[in-house]
Amino acid sequence: MANQLTGKILYIYPTQQLPSKDGSKIILKRGIVIDCTRFDPYTGERNGFENTPMLEFIGDRCTELDKYQVGQIVTISFDVQGTRYRNKDGVEQIFTRVQPYRIEPRQTQQATSVQQPAPQPTYQQQPQNFPPPQGDNDKLPF
Repeated sequence: MANQLTGKILYIYPTQQLPSKDGSKIILKRGIVIDCTRFDPYTGERNGFENTPMLEFIGDRCTELDKYQVGQIVTISFDVQGTRYRNKDGVEQIFTRVQPYRIEPRQTQQATSVQQPAPQPTYQQQPQNFPPPQGDNDKLPF
């Protein structure tokens, strides 16, 4: 199952070159900040809690951000990864990473043709052919 965030691009950082732990490789890293703050569907007002995560693309995926500009609305697919480790005091802790792997412009639905409203059915009242009254037996007590 893919995790996704949709929001407006606030900032795209320049690509950084970081040496690997052993110094044998250069790792590319580039961040993007998007505004994912929710809106109230009834009033259209922004929620009071701002949501502006920064996601970091690694390696070859850094060049994907060249296609986008600040202000564009995008959807970013990502994985959440966690690693357990023990700190200096021997206490186990968990390091959680959000690893984006795809960025796409938000898809908008565009109508290719104007749909005509469906024709409304017409109703005609049919004549009611009741049998003629049959004397006093047909009178009801109410």
